[in-house]
Amino acid sequence: MKQPEAHQSEFVETATHGEQDALGRAVQQQEKNRTWWQTLRQDPWLLLWAGVMLWTLIVRGFESQASGSVISIPVFKERFGKINEDGSYFIETKWQSALGGGATGASIVGSIAGSWLSDKYGIKPVVIGATAINIVSVGIEFASTSVAMFFGGKMLNFVAIGIFLTTCTSYVSDIAPLAIRATLIGFCNLSQCIGPFIAAIMVNFTSSWKTDWAWKSLVATQWGFAAIGLVGQLCMPESPVYLVGKGRAQDARKVLERMYSDPRDAEAHLERITLTLREAETQDSMSYLDCFKGTNLRRTMISVFVFMSEAMSGLGFISNYGALMYQYLGISDAKSFQLQIGGQILSISGAAIALLLSDFIGRRPMFIAGCAGLAGLLLCMAISGSVSTSAAVTASVGFYTMFNFFYNVGVGSTVYAIAGEIPTSILRAKTLAIALSTSNALNTFWSFVSPLMFNPGYGNLKAKIGFVFGAIMLVFVVLAYFYVPETRMRSYEELDELFMNRVPSRQFKKHVTVAEQRAAEAYDEKHGLKGGEKANV
Repeated sequence: MKQPEAHQSEFVETATHGEQDALGRAVQQQEKNRTWWQTLRQDPWLLLWAGVMLWTLIVRGFESQASGSVISIPVFKERFGKINEDGSYFIETKWQSALGGGATGASIVGSIAGSWLSDKYGIKPVVIGATAINIVSVGIEFASTSVAMFFGGKMLNFVAIGIFLTTCTSYVSDIAPLAIRATLIGFCNLSQCIGPFIAAIMVNFTSSWKTDWAWKSLVATQWGFAAIGLVGQLCMPESPVYLVGKGRAQDARKVLERMYSDPRDAEAHLERITLTLREAETQDSMSYLDCFKGTNLRRTMISVFVFMSEAMSGLGFISNYGALMYQYLGISDAKSFQLQIGGQILSISGAAIALLLSDFIGRRPMFIAGCAGLAGLLLCMAISGSVSTSAAVTASVGFYTMFNFFYNVGVGSTVYAIAGEIPTSILRAKTLAIALSTSNALNTFWSFVSPLMFNPGYGNLKAKIGFVFGAIMLVFVVLAYFYVPETRMRSYEELDELFMNRVPSRQFKKHVTVAEQRAAEAYDEKHGLKGGEKANV
């Protein structure tokens, strides 16, 4: 595809061994010089392959939303539930907890297995294998004759979803151009907002059906997502970072030529990856234990910390028990499903705004502000839930629904960008697996505990559960200020240097690295520039 001349790379197609490092550094500076819009238009094929992985993630949000909604559908409750004294049906609390907590626990297995398998065999075959598992597990859910069988299918499905989360985020982080890196990685969160939106619309229309299709239609829809995703997965190239790490430079070159419109950019990015993976020949010996050694420990802890904010903000509670919570607040079944649609529209709006802002404002301020906003919102919800008036109930419903926007505009998108950028390249998949597994472990905990906290007959907190999650988010605001660094417009080589030199997190933004100085010098030398001059990029 021919590109406008003003955006053509200035790099030669090949380089001698002595020029390779300079070529890799010069392309880093070229990416810094390009604007967000220039980068977005530059390489459409790269965006397409990233889009395949982002499409794959839609199923995670859809399945999570469907899990919480299906237990509120009358036909499902009649089919698999127990009968109350008043003649109504309900799903036992133990199965509510199991469907929420057990499934997210299964995704831990998927995340760990996915990272290990992708490091050994590559991301592409692992994603295709996970899609096959997803298709089979949906069949089990669809054919369920008991809540135990439905639970078994969901467990298997979430193993596949855990694999998707680790591998898709890692792949997008590997190939994302610098100027739009947070936009693409943050899209991992937006993809997971689109799924619940589709699920909420379907539930609104199908929940009143009198046949098993009221809930089976939700399950069967996942086959559609899987079929479309599988076509793209079969066509997409392998991660070039994986190929270079395995010493397959020629294969990596072919892959990059499929991603970049200009072959000269492809060659330069091959040298950039090689430069970043200077220790790639030891990749086979890199284990999970290495994530906790030396400066990698700090990088792992930051990734774990930001992903912990997902679970500790109450996300699992909101996503798994949204419809039930509305009903406990006195909202009718039909109205609760409609409110869920509104909540998902707010989720998509928040995630979309975050995509547009994160590459301009930065990850650190958006994450801190997001935690602070959630703390305020949850505490307001709890306070209104402590007052027994119709106006207070309405306010609680409003605050509860607005959680979707506040979460996604701040925390939801930035955690993927931060955790995707922070790890060293050769440990990215494993670090993401650890972070995601920790988040899922906490979600599992809250999935079991939350029903006991807010259900009538147990804690009966209802909206007052916001006191718990709001207080936790205040702690996250303080910790994030001291420990979450700014990674905006930092190449992976620069981030390696910042962590190796143990630069404090609050100083990341202004600290001048040797890597960025060398990149600027290499770029100027390639273009024959003197200080202060600029070249077309």
